[in-house]
Amino acid sequence: MNELIQKITIWAEERNLIAGSDPKTQTLKLISEAGKLSRSIANRKDCRNDVGDCFVVIIVLSAMDAYNIGEFIAQSDLSKIDDDHDAISSFMYELWEEFGVLSDAINKGNSYRAILDDLLIILSGIARFHNYSLEECLAVAYHHIKD
Repeated sequence: MNELIQKITIWAEERNLIAGSDPKTQTLKLISEAGKLSRSIANRKDCRNDVGDCFVVIIVLSAMDAYNIGEFIAQSDLSKIDDDHDAISSFMYELWEEFGVLSDAINKGNSYRAILDDLLIILSGIARFHNYSLEECLAVAYHHIKD
């Protein structure tokens, strides 16, 4: 996973997404990607690339804040998140709710590191609900963006 995160960080730096963008713009990009994820889920389509694309934007946001999201992942057991979700809609509700929290934090100039962690936990749950791993989703997304 760390190797993928490093590759995506380099990809983002080469495209000036970290130094040349801002958290508000990247949050809008994240919401756009989540809209695609919602559409894939609603249409019962493969959502690996969409989950991965959301993760890519989270990596960019974490790099903007000099936050090593890989350390959070290494210290967390994302495979054992809340198993009380009996429907994908509960994950999606939490995801969209967390976007509001992220938007508020960024607009107020507050730290958003813990929110990125929460978003990854939710994305991991969405991936797991569909029998994917978060790493698998990130690999699919990286394969699409790398060229």
